[in-house]
Amino acid sequence: MVDAERQAGLPEGSLVAVALGDHDLLNRAVTGKISDEQWRRQIVDRLAASNSEDAAAKAVNQWSSARGAVNAEVLQLIRAERCARPVAVLTNATSRLDEDLAALALDREVDFVFNSSSLGVAKPDPAIFLRAGQILGAPLDNCVFVDDTRTHVETAALLGMTSHLFTEPSALMAFLAEGGAT
Repeated sequence: MVDAERQAGLPEGSLVAVALGDHDLLNRAVTGKISDEQWRRQIVDRLAASNSEDAAAKAVNQWSSARGAVNAEVLQLIRAERCARPVAVLTNATSRLDEDLAALALDREVDFVFNSSSLGVAKPDPAIFLRAGQILGAPLDNCVFVDDTRTHVETAALLGMTSHLFTEPSALMAFLAEGGAT
């Protein structure tokens, strides 16, 4: 986001403030009340209120073209876990998630994908965890949850899930090796 701002000539932090800092707008996108396209268009519109329309569109387009990167160590762990049990992704994402997973060749690396924008509820709301467990047909105390956001991990733990706060692949590997996924 910082590179997109810089290249478009926007003030540093402006894209982050609108895209991620406007919690109402972000929540509408990750709970499916608006599509990914509508969300990004609203980001452009809000940025254009204090910057040029061209600069706002350029920044959002550049940021939108980035799909992220696959952490090879975590992917190896996922593949190993899939040999023993189903692996699911439970994520707060927009309607673009399936496209992003396919672009990163991750769409076949997990058994289930639970997208908040499809379910209409986002983490840390307990309802999303309960819904995922219901779809899986698994009691939550039989599920392991890994996330990089403390409140999400705490909510999962309160619901009975074995939970781990992701900080780095080696810590996740140790957690799984110590029986975190039994």
